[in-house]
Amino acid sequence: MKKNAILSMMAVSVVSLLLASCASDRVDDMANIGAFHKATTSQGKVQLATDAEGKGGAQVDLYIDYSDCMTTATQSEFYTNVQPAIIACNPNYYSIKGQDIKFETNDKMKVHQLLNSITNVDYSNLKGAVDSILKNKHEAILITDGEYYQQGIGANLNNPYLADEFKEWLSQGLDIYVYSEPYQSGAFTKNRYYMLFTDHRIDNNIQQIFSRNAPQSSVVKMVHLYSGIPSAQIAESGVTLNEQLLDDGSGKVFLGQGYEWHILDAKWDDVYNYIANAEDKKDRVFIKGIKLTVGEEDAYRPEEIEVKTYEISDAYQEFNPKGKQAPELGEELDDFLVVDESGWKKGEVVLKFDKEFNGEGLDGSAGNLLRIDICVKHSKENFTGNPNIGDKFKFNSPYGLNTSVYESLKQTLLDPSISPEQRGNPVIYSIYLSTYKR
Repeated sequence: MKKNAILSMMAVSVVSLLLASCASDRVDDMANIGAFHKATTSQGKVQLATDAEGKGGAQVDLYIDYSDCMTTATQSEFYTNVQPAIIACNPNYYSIKGQDIKFETNDKMKVHQLLNSITNVDYSNLKGAVDSILKNKHEAILITDGEYYQQGIGANLNNPYLADEFKEWLSQGLDIYVYSEPYQSGAFTKNRYYMLFTDHRIDNNIQQIFSRNAPQSSVVKMVHLYSGIPSAQIAESGVTLNEQLLDDGSGKVFLGQGYEWHILDAKWDDVYNYIANAEDKKDRVFIKGIKLTVGEEDAYRPEEIEVKTYEISDAYQEFNPKGKQAPELGEELDDFLVVDESGWKKGEVVLKFDKEFNGEGLDGSAGNLLRIDICVKHSKENFTGNPNIGDKFKFNSPYGLNTSVYESLKQTLLDPSISPEQRGNPVIYSIYLSTYKR
């Protein structure tokens, strides 16, 4: 019999004997983990209006630019597919006519009638429309050609006039999805922009509604502005734990909320002895089963990641879900887990024991409840170096090449203060493990 197999059997036996003597030395009640995670995760509070069940698509503002991007919209297969879904949200309809931004109606029939009877009005106060979205704190859709023509100033051909507004929205942990659809305007091919202001954490948000109805199109491109990193790809059953952790099978996975929890029938001294000292390197893996892939639509891609671990048993047991004060995670445990670099080069997140791990910090009064955060340490914007998508946010107009929307996106993403690691949400995924005392 191989030495590792013998050690595995010994681990099970040793831990089984410890269960009877340590029955009270573990946090077993995980009912408040969801509330704890939300309270301690950066920008965890949903700020936009939702329905009574906390779902999106119920309070939506719709801003329509009265220009030829809308007078020609009914000729577009893409638009005619998404229009019914937008109307079904019973939106608050705002018209943008010159400098005037006016609330028209929230009656579905009247919204339908207005969308199908648009006439061109010169000039559009697009900046004012997005300022209104920021103020209202609702999910919102702005449909526009992006031409911010001002009397006395001109066409703003390369003016990043929406960058400040975009940054303000993102700094609150919120999302903007911008679709660019080319359409013919006289002798020029311009862009019809669908700007969706929402929060990816809201179930049935306006982006989910919109994307379910939008037809697949090779010419329509989308960029997702979010001051975080794309969601990790994880199986529905969650991450893969080393078998020596002795998962009791009661854990739960909440992929949409970015975390999972497990209760382990193990003590850390035993876990460390059998995992860190395993002869076969593959048996030393602590956690695996996480992949990070970045699509062309994602605002940022992670260049370097790190793992942060906290012992939170006392903080969790003292946590009041109905309280107003957010709990503190406390000091990060030093020299505990590290990211396996060979796995990361393949886009896989594999966690292993740090070579310097000595058990310090594993001193919870009622067992050791660990929170393991996989975080982005350094990211890079994923827009300007990608002409396949970036160039789709520029167009020729009678006044010249219009790059204002492109520049608004570019200047937003190039601002270091918006990046995940500085002002955004650096946590990609969290894993909670409840174990016995050392």
